[in-house]
Amino acid sequence: MSGTGQGARHRHGRAVASSPWIVVFAGVVVMVVLLVIVLGTYRGRSDAEVPRGFEVGAPMPTPPWLSASPTGSASADSTGGTRTPSSSPTPTLSSTPSAPTSTASPTSAVPGSPSVPPSPQVSTAPPAPPASGPSPELTGRYRVTSTFSGGFIAEVQVSNVSEAGQEWQVRLGFSGGRVTAAWVVNAPQGRLRERDDVYTYSGGADLAPGQSARLMFHVERAETRPAECTVNGVTCGGL
Repeated sequence: MSGTGQGARHRHGRAVASSPWIVVFAGVVVMVVLLVIVLGTYRGRSDAEVPRGFEVGAPMPTPPWLSASPTGSASADSTGGTRTPSSSPTPTLSSTPSAPTSTASPTSAVPGSPSVPPSPQVSTAPPAPPASGPSPELTGRYRVTSTFSGGFIAEVQVSNVSEAGQEWQVRLGFSGGRVTAAWVVNAPQGRLRERDDVYTYSGGADLAPGQSARLMFHVERAETRPAECTVNGVTCGGL
């Protein structure tokens, strides 16, 4: 009996070994069945998770936080798919504040009030001195040398301050008096003339540069200060 069983198993094993494709085919069939079961289970679960109002393959709506843009609208792509918010440059804030510009408000004039002109400015600068004429070539200086009863003796010193020889002439005038005599010291004598109580003495020679001449005269019944004393038209000093 045991010999018969062992013989049958041995024949079965040889049949399996001689036909390997039978085993491969059986494995393929089992795998196909398992794959169909898995796909059916996955599809049923996916259909259960889809909410109402949506279809499988339909584009997903854009969330509200993505639909808002700086311009308030979202643009759709050319294929009608998912909408993307339109890009807009983000404003940048300057770190340096701009200084406010101040404008001066116009001054409103009061109607009816007369406009007062500004007061003129008074210059306090001293007046310019008058232009001096050319320096005299001859100078004269008057002085009284002696007095006596009824008269006195005086002189006029004539000096040449130029660089050339000069003619000279002295004019004397005394109120109420008269010149009785005139002479020159240290120079040639000249000539005395009288007209309308004015006495003119002309020198006898030119005075050289730097030279001086003393004209002496005798006066009676007159004040010691002459009413007129000039040398070549220039007033005498010492008066």
